[in-house]
Amino acid sequence: MNTGTVYPQHDDRFLWDRLREGDREAFGEIYRRYFPPLFRYCSRFTQDAGLVKDTLQDFFTDLYLRRQALQTPEKPKSYLLVSVRRKLVRALGKAPRSRELPDDEAHIFTLELSPESYLITRQSAALAERHIQQTLDRLTLRQKEAVYLRFYESLSYDEIAEIMQLKAVKYARTLVYRALTELKPLLAGAETLLYSR
Repeated sequence: MNTGTVYPQHDDRFLWDRLREGDREAFGEIYRRYFPPLFRYCSRFTQDAGLVKDTLQDFFTDLYLRRQALQTPEKPKSYLLVSVRRKLVRALGKAPRSRELPDDEAHIFTLELSPESYLITRQSAALAERHIQQTLDRLTLRQKEAVYLRFYESLSYDEIAEIMQLKAVKYARTLVYRALTELKPLLAGAETLLYSR
């Protein structure tokens, strides 16, 4: 194993191959790249940060221990999101004080504004943000998750369908399309709030 190995930024499959061969630095790089987005994604399902951290630690430990049995996935990020989601669903089902995800449809999935997503002037920011957040809150849980995966994680519809365990890719497109249809009046409303002063 080389020390100080520099891995190409986007060559996740190379990293995965190195992980399967027991390269601890490759494992560390996968952990470094993916712990933050996996943590953000899992935190959309529950506010129990401790449970999310424990789930991710267990997940990465299992990943390293099972490395030799792993196949190199075509899309490592999608594989990690699918696997972590599955593990979190099981953990939430077992957690005594956390009944947020007992069946896949009953989960809580929060979708909030990212500060860089909207150019909101300071004088109207609070009012416009409240209006936008109220509209986001009206989306279904599945729509929120699909929008998050599409626009926050930049995943393809194929990947979204796989992660959300949808029967066909068209269902992922439909979820996002319907969410965007509901968000159109929101954007118009936010613009009105911004420029009506």
